[in-house]
Amino acid sequence: MYKLQYIVFKFFSWLLLLFPEKTRFKFAEMLAILGYKLIKKRRLIALANLELAFPEKTENERKRIAVESYKIMSKAFLSTLWFDDYLKNSVSIEELDKIEKIKERGQGLAVALIHMGNMEANLKATEKYKVVTVAKAQRNPYIDKFITESRKKLNLVLIKKSKQTSRELLEQIEEKNVIALFSDHRDKGANVEFFGAETVSPTGIINIALKHNMPLVIGYNVMNRDNTSTTYFTNEIELERTESFKEDVKNNTQMLISKMERIIINYPNQWMWFHDRWKLYKKIVKK
Repeated sequence: MYKLQYIVFKFFSWLLLLFPEKTRFKFAEMLAILGYKLIKKRRLIALANLELAFPEKTENERKRIAVESYKIMSKAFLSTLWFDDYLKNSVSIEELDKIEKIKERGQGLAVALIHMGNMEANLKATEKYKVVTVAKAQRNPYIDKFITESRKKLNLVLIKKSKQTSRELLEQIEEKNVIALFSDHRDKGANVEFFGAETVSPTGIINIALKHNMPLVIGYNVMNRDNTSTTYFTNEIELERTESFKEDVKNNTQMLISKMERIIINYPNQWMWFHDRWKLYKKIVKK
């Protein structure tokens, strides 16, 4: 079954790449609208999340944001099929000098990433720095191998989640590389308030920054109307350090997620709203 899926995937990729890039993105938008209409669970989650985050907006405004978010996520996913060309020709980084000044201090760098825009386009930074990140292995081993092989062309270390993840990360931290981890999704970690509601956030990047005295910034991407992408980095974030490491992790994770919230508010259509961030789906079903 996995091999058949991979064959279909490769045929679809080959067929799509026969068309101009503009046509590919139009197709991605059509897929997004289709997915929004047909996959009821994800649509309901997106709209519930948006109602929680933006209760002051009308229902139609929230629907428009949801549809635009679907389109951006769809275009971002499909663009990985011609990723080398897209990264080279359609991605820019704003104010990279912020990172350069930090790296000149001879330190590593911790980057908290947000699930927004063309997330893969953040890898533009590998043209200048060695970037280390962690990801789950794909269920389909053939597709997982395809993704891994395609990323080998970049100055990227892709660590697959396993029992050895911590040790592998430590090796990269000691080499003073850029450690970039997505930090806005729901995962085991600290209880935080996000858009006024309690939820859980991963603490990995905060743990790394605190334990290893690494400077921390937030990295995020915005997909523009012309389908180009722009990656942004915040200024260095000052972390709270007290005698209680546990409390420092909790407080700094809350501070980080609050900063991310403000970024998302500025670009609401760019965030991945169909992720069940606040576990609202069960409440929707019970209604």
